[in-house]
Amino acid sequence: MMNETQRLLKTTKPYLAVREDKAREALNHCYLIISDDDVARKGLCRLAAKVALCPHGGCDECDVCEKIDDGAYVALRINESEKISVDDVSQLIEDSYFTGFDGDMKVYVISNMQGMNEKAQNKFLKTLEEPPEDVVFVLGASQQTAVLPTILSRCKKLYFEGFTAGQIYGALTEGNDDPDEDTVRAATRASVCGFGNLTRAQKLYADAEFGEKFSLLVSVIRNLTSTKKLDEQLSRLKIDKNNLDGYLDIAETVFRLLLASGTAAEAEGFEELKGMREQFDRPVLVNILDLIIKCKRMSESNCNPLSVADTLFIGILEVKYLCRK
Repeated sequence: MMNETQRLLKTTKPYLAVREDKAREALNHCYLIISDDDVARKGLCRLAAKVALCPHGGCDECDVCEKIDDGAYVALRINESEKISVDDVSQLIEDSYFTGFDGDMKVYVISNMQGMNEKAQNKFLKTLEEPPEDVVFVLGASQQTAVLPTILSRCKKLYFEGFTAGQIYGALTEGNDDPDEDTVRAATRASVCGFGNLTRAQKLYADAEFGEKFSLLVSVIRNLTSTKKLDEQLSRLKIDKNNLDGYLDIAETVFRLLLASGTAAEAEGFEELKGMREQFDRPVLVNILDLIIKCKRMSESNCNPLSVADTLFIGILEVKYLCRK
């Protein structure tokens, strides 16, 4: 049975574009679906494969669709690995020239092209330059820059721009026809803080401590008034290597909400942000978001968690001071 996420994906431009190509009997030999939303990207890749293989363009009712849903359709290969090696690509290429499938078409899904290194992509490129007959490749990437330009030039690029907060709320609360007040509040916050990304929203919604951490971090930012208070405020967060990335995500959420619109954020139940927008002008908020990205890279490089936190909050303190001048 189709769930709410699948229903939403079937309304998106990438899905409808593949449906239109199928209806015109003009399927491209390679599609590239670009989205940093893992759930959306992988879901769209699978739906595009179904459209290509189903005689009726993804009817969800025929034997082909049923076998695809059961993972039993022999003409479909799906690779959702985080890392894709040269050996993986070699096996795919060899398999793509094998003709012992039921039906006339084969579809190969690789939904994490950002995990395929340059050497593997160059090997894959040779197959795209001279693709086997009756083979369709459905690729997915978190961002366009993760894919070699030579591969991009041989794909039909389809961009997914994200869900609305209302759509995400519906997906998060699917099956709960009478949610209680706490559930509504948690789902509302997660859907807004997802910023169109269902994967991000699901992660926030599943974090029972998100609301508490959000409020605590906002309080720390509000109370950062001098370097003398820096250690005192940071101690409230109890930052270590296990929770640093979570706090960086929440910090990004806070400043993205402020950048979007302080009043809009408050209207969605973020009372903690009331009055904060006046502390930061737009260029400053953009600079802080750039600083958060820098801190995330520091964290990925295994820098000391407290050093990363110092970099972030000293930077925030500096811009707060400059904004007061």
